[in-house]
Amino acid sequence: MKHLPVLAGIVAGLFVHQAQAQVPICTIQGSSNASAYEGQVVTTTGVVTAVFLGSGTLGGYFLEDPTCDSNPATSNGIFVYHPTAGSIAVGQRVQVTGEVDEFQGLTELRNVSSLQVLGLGTVTPTVLQLPVASLTDWERYEGMVLQFPQTLVVTDNSDWAQYGEVALAPERLMHPTNAIDPNDAVADGTTSTGFGNVAAVTTAATTNARSVVRLDDGRTDNFPEPLPLTGPEGTIRVGSTITGLTAVLTYTFSNYRLHAVGAVPVVHALRPAVPEVGGDIRVAGFNVLNYWTTLGEWGAGDSGELQRQRTKLVAALQGLNADAFALCELENNDVAWADLLNALNNAVGSGAYACLEVDASGGGTKTVIFYRPAVLTPVTQLYSLYTSTFQRPHLTQGFQVNATGARFLLSTVHLRSKLCDGASGSNTDQGDGQSCFNGQRRTQAAELAAHWAQLRQLTGIAAQVMLGDYNAYTEEDPLDVLRAAGLQRLATGSYTYGFQQAFGALDHAFATPAFAAAVTGAASWAINSDEPEALDYAAENLSRYQPNAFRSSDHDPVLVGLSAAQLPVGVEEAAMSGVQIFQQDGHLVIRRTEGSWPAGTRLVLHDTSGRLALQQSVSGTEVRVVVHHLVDGVYGWQLIAPGLAPLAGRSVVQRP
Repeated sequence: MKHLPVLAGIVAGLFVHQAQAQVPICTIQGSSNASAYEGQVVTTTGVVTAVFLGSGTLGGYFLEDPTCDSNPATSNGIFVYHPTAGSIAVGQRVQVTGEVDEFQGLTELRNVSSLQVLGLGTVTPTVLQLPVASLTDWERYEGMVLQFPQTLVVTDNSDWAQYGEVALAPERLMHPTNAIDPNDAVADGTTSTGFGNVAAVTTAATTNARSVVRLDDGRTDNFPEPLPLTGPEGTIRVGSTITGLTAVLTYTFSNYRLHAVGAVPVVHALRPAVPEVGGDIRVAGFNVLNYWTTLGEWGAGDSGELQRQRTKLVAALQGLNADAFALCELENNDVAWADLLNALNNAVGSGAYACLEVDASGGGTKTVIFYRPAVLTPVTQLYSLYTSTFQRPHLTQGFQVNATGARFLLSTVHLRSKLCDGASGSNTDQGDGQSCFNGQRRTQAAELAAHWAQLRQLTGIAAQVMLGDYNAYTEEDPLDVLRAAGLQRLATGSYTYGFQQAFGALDHAFATPAFAAAVTGAASWAINSDEPEALDYAAENLSRYQPNAFRSSDHDPVLVGLSAAQLPVGVEEAAMSGVQIFQQDGHLVIRRTEGSWPAGTRLVLHDTSGRLALQQSVSGTEVRVVVHHLVDGVYGWQLIAPGLAPLAGRSVVQRP
């Protein structure tokens, strides 16, 4: 009798059992998540499809029996944990005896007692397209070699450095509420309450879950070296593509994972240049991710980390080259912003930028405005909205373009985050895709819209832009509140932030029609959301650190260009029912056409810097204000009457 060849180089200590009844791989796997043979010693036969042996690897090989059965619900593949298997090779048909085990949810053979090479065989990969029909379908392919003919896109790289894996999908996955309004079936609706379209949000989330699978490098070491899939720029960006991937499917740590068979045909997405937005004035919004000079708290842990964080942020700010920045998440003191401002000015020129800010009580973060005095001059006071609704002051500054005299208002925005810490009542996650504190963000948006409208009326400046981290995706309620108030979201792009494999825009630029008419371009600059966190300034990333703008934060900045010539130069006179405002014989006249001003009414007049110009008592039906001693310009006024809501407006004063 001719003996079948025995695997050469098999490790001493393995032996061949006498022939025993075969249990096919598909029978071992069964049609449920766990094998009915768990804990039993079985003998099975299959063709080796992938081998992962050696230090720091999976320590075994995959077998598949392509003729096992015709039941699509049972897998024809299985992993064999066998670190001492020696020179086993892909394409060998082998017989294995071992114990069936459910290891972290993966059906495998371990404690191998017999291994025989029976000859050679072939396995044609099973073709699979994403998304799968159901998440439960993955189990039927466990242990099998699969081929994905479609182009797959890297949609998450957060575990690339630590675990050597990335998430793949047919396209970049987007957070459902970035395109689907939870309230309105038509996305451009402005309803900001209710749950009328939540089913569509849920369906999109389910499709996302069915569309993604993780590609692992087949190693078990943390922080593997060299890092897999590294491109020419030392990174693997979201948006990189893989076409024709062939891999075996396994399951560990609550996720199905692919291990590539052969080379991975990756095409790297390259880092983008600064967007071209045109115009002669540029404004930008940027969440700088906890720039704290107090070390060891929210931001840098030591001086080295702070230096690296500062270097990256300055590179990003230089690249944006804006004339005004609305910056979020600086430490709430006067040290952090001054430190960043000094570093920026050291890089671009002494005194190039100045800062506007408001101190607030408590810890946490603040927003500030950096601007170029050579280009812009503040022409109003620095307004601040900081009620109990907010976590930090929201700033508005009126600027004049030095070259043209055009005026606009720039406002900072940083709404309540989506983190659920401390959430209760209506601020808990409502299951509508908007996460926690959506109710508070909606209230904040309403207060801001009213505040901004009042400032436009007070200053007479109709052109206004609001930049920052809204913590709301494009079709969520807080933005609907702003759209309903007549504000426009500028087209800065579809995403600025990535979270759990899905992307969306949390950072926005909103504007009044008068400002939007002057916009020449708007875009986000994808320097952060597409980059692995492992390239940031942290000490554990020192070996990968790059002194550039990429991964300077976790949010992408937004940049807006505008033509100063298209901005209005003058200011608008106030107009309201029952009140007439005009100048006559060297007086500013404010006349009430419906009744008289009650006793105790006061007129308060401020200039654009917020300084008190005058105040006087008011009686009768009209107020006559002597203006010959005032400097020509725009003045805001308030009439405060007992028992009546305050009236406010502004007027242009010109001396006779």
